[in-house]
Amino acid sequence: MKLALLAVLALASAARAATLDVVRRRDVLIRVQVQGTVVTHDVFRLKSTISGRVEEVLASTGAWRAAADPLATLSSTELAAMLDARGPQDQTVLQDRWGKVFAPTPVRCPADCYVLKNYLRPKTWVRPQAVLFEAARGLKLIARVKAKDVRLLRRPGLTLTYWPSSDPERRRSAPVTALVSDTNDGADVGASFEVELSPRDFLPPGTEWSGEIIAQIDRNVIAVPSAALIRQDGFYYLPVRVSAGTTADGVTELTSGVEEGRPILILDDAELKGAERSPAAAAASAGEAAAIVDEKPADDAAPAPAPAPQPAPPAPKPAPAPGPAPAKTQDFGDDPYGR
Repeated sequence: MKLALLAVLALASAARAATLDVVRRRDVLIRVQVQGTVVTHDVFRLKSTISGRVEEVLASTGAWRAAADPLATLSSTELAAMLDARGPQDQTVLQDRWGKVFAPTPVRCPADCYVLKNYLRPKTWVRPQAVLFEAARGLKLIARVKAKDVRLLRRPGLTLTYWPSSDPERRRSAPVTALVSDTNDGADVGASFEVELSPRDFLPPGTEWSGEIIAQIDRNVIAVPSAALIRQDGFYYLPVRVSAGTTADGVTELTSGVEEGRPILILDDAELKGAERSPAAAAASAGEAAAIVDEKPADDAAPAPAPAPQPAPPAPKPAPAPGPAPAKTQDFGDDPYGR
C-alpha cells in the first residue's frame, strides 16, 4: 500500500513538472533530416587472361586500390614450373633471370576501385576467364528527401552533415548536389540526391547513415521553445507570467504582465496537463466564496506582514440617568427648624 502511494505521488509530481524560460532573440535553424544507405556504382569483375598460378594477393576485400597498384600477381605455367623446380636456387634470383622472358602478370583495376570480393588464394591455379576480383569504381550516398522538405533544399550551396546511424560521433560533411524529383503523377513528390564518397573518407557499402541539412537560418529573431506554445483553432497562445490582484465575481485583476486587448485562451481542467489553477479560480469552481488574493511571482518582494491584532479599547461607561433637577434656592425667612 505504501509503495503504491509513493508511486502515485511520484507520477503526480512528474505531471506538474515545468521549466522556466524567457522570450528572447536567437538564431532559428531550419534543419532537414535525411537518411539512407551507402551503395556502390559501376561494379565490374576482373578476370584472368592467362592460365597460371596465383603468386601474391596484394588487396583485401573492403580496400581502395589505385589504378597503378596491383591487386595480385599471376605466374604463367612455364614460370610456375621453373619456380617449383628451382632446387637450391633462390626464388628472387630465378625471377630476375627469367622475369623478362616469363614476366609475372599483374592484376590491376582500370581506374581507382573499391574491392568488393576477392576470389584468390596464393598458390592456387587459375584458368583464362576465371573471376579474380569484383570491384566498384566508387561509393556514394543516396539521400532521400521527403516531399514536405523538397522546397527547402532548392537553394544552392547547401551542405550535408552525415554520420553512421550506429555512431553519431563520426560526422562528415559534403556539398548537396542537385535534387532529382521522384516520378509521380501526384502533386506532392519527394526527391533524392547523390553524394560521391572519397577513397580517403568513406563508409563501407550497406552502411545505414543519417544526416541533416541546415536549409535556412533566421538570425536574431524573437523566439520561444516550441513546447511552450498552445494551439487552438488555428491560433497560437503563449502562457506568460502576470501579477494578479483582486479576485471577485469570477474575474481577477491583473496588475502587470499583459496589456489590454490581448487575446487569451481559457483551458478546461482536462487540458491543463497537470498544471494548477490559481487558488481563487479553484475556490470559485468549487462554489466557495471568492477571496482577495495577490498572486505575485516568487521573486517579487514579499508583502509586509499584517500587524498583529490589538485588543479592542474598553467601551465607555454609560452616563448615569439624570435625576430630578434640584430646587431653586429661595429665601423663606427664618427657618423654624433651624434652631
